[in-house]
Amino acid sequence: MANQQRGCSCRPLLLALTCVFVLFGGGLANAGAPIKIGLGKQLLIDNLLIGSFSNLKRVAHRPVIHQDNPIITGTEPWERWLVGVNGKCVMYDAESREFKMWYGAYSDAPTKPAGQGYRVCYAISNDGIHWTRPSLGQVEFGGTRKNNIISWGENWMRRPKIMKDQHETDPERLYKMTYVDVIGGKPAIAKAFSRDGIRWHLNADDKPWFTNAYNANLLGWDERIQRYVLFRRVIDLQHAIGRSLSRDFSDWSEPEVVLAPGPGELDKNFQGLAAFFYEDVCFGFLSVRDQPRKFYNSELVVSRDGAKWQRFSPGELFLQHGESGSWDSEAVTAVAPVVFGDWIWIYYTGTNYPHSGASLGPVQNGWIKNGLRIQSAIGLANLRLDGFVSLDANDQAGTLTTKTIEAAGELRINANVRGEMRIGILDGSGKPLHGFSEKDCEPIRTDHLRHKVQWAGKSSREALGGGRPIRLRFNMRSASLYAFSFDK
Repeated sequence: MANQQRGCSCRPLLLALTCVFVLFGGGLANAGAPIKIGLGKQLLIDNLLIGSFSNLKRVAHRPVIHQDNPIITGTEPWERWLVGVNGKCVMYDAESREFKMWYGAYSDAPTKPAGQGYRVCYAISNDGIHWTRPSLGQVEFGGTRKNNIISWGENWMRRPKIMKDQHETDPERLYKMTYVDVIGGKPAIAKAFSRDGIRWHLNADDKPWFTNAYNANLLGWDERIQRYVLFRRVIDLQHAIGRSLSRDFSDWSEPEVVLAPGPGELDKNFQGLAAFFYEDVCFGFLSVRDQPRKFYNSELVVSRDGAKWQRFSPGELFLQHGESGSWDSEAVTAVAPVVFGDWIWIYYTGTNYPHSGASLGPVQNGWIKNGLRIQSAIGLANLRLDGFVSLDANDQAGTLTTKTIEAAGELRINANVRGEMRIGILDGSGKPLHGFSEKDCEPIRTDHLRHKVQWAGKSSREALGGGRPIRLRFNMRSASLYAFSFDK
């Protein structure tokens, strides 16, 4: 995949954000029973599995901006240079083997609320980069139905959040959506269901959620709590993020605030949280509006349970704005990503005009300034698998010992090793298992997503059998460790 980091030509690696934690040394509590870990990847976003450490730092990473951005621009008459994605609206469908995107477009509509006709369009792609607009035949525009517009509700279809619900048993409700409409003259979050993600039963339960804080982001079905989860903007003196739950996708609890600006952030509003599952962790792109400049930024946040959230580095951008004169110089807003192949695909809306209603008319009329198209468009950035956060050692050796875990299978690690890394397997008391110490470990000196760890030609499977309590000790120099796992 051809990628390019802003401002330089480089291979698709990562640019480190400000480090959140520096782990110079010490020990953490390791009481209680061994922590049972299954076959999923263990991400090192916090100290859940860490027993002791020295000379390490935890680093959050930025994605690499795609060199062909923007990948979708509003070239069609019904788009008028104003297209964008929001929240949870892109997926890779393994059944149809294609990427699917539901993106927003809007234009002047004097008879509609706020004088705007918000609509949703549908696009598909084989590679996630080059997109086509299938003719859906649902809506007449300009005297023809040959367009990719999805039928809207009473007035609008705005900010669609879409999931393909593998938990659902009714095929007519396989695809679920929340969207914004104006129903009976009042703004509302409405729900819709579909068999194919194209033909929708809108306001399906006839229970619109009337609210002026209608920016809601859908996480999806949380198997751990047997609930659907949605994050909605909560409006007070400042905007915050609240969490709502539902058993049936119809009736939702009132939002409980889970993220709010800090005491020193009186100039900030939290506009939305594009939350998503990744392995057994919840990540999110927090949309932060800088009030004085009216910039929209995306911060990285993380949670183990979806309720208690941590901002990795408040004020630091997960996605950088483009340089002055670029297509995304004013605002960038990332949506829940797609995991495909060896990459995390992060789509986002970028704009190069100030966020104000006064700008929309000139944009829709084909505004060009200093030879640059003024627009809202859709871009792509990529991150390596598990690449949100790593534990890093510099040229001074660092060590990490896990708490006691119960594991079985073959140990693999995701790591970029510029120097050297060795791993030892210890028993529950911290004594190296015979033949599986760091000295026995075959050194790792390369960058790979799935390093197979071996000790004199043996894998961890031979040491662990059907499962036993162990600790892992990582010795590393000039290395970044992203995750470890045990395969069957």
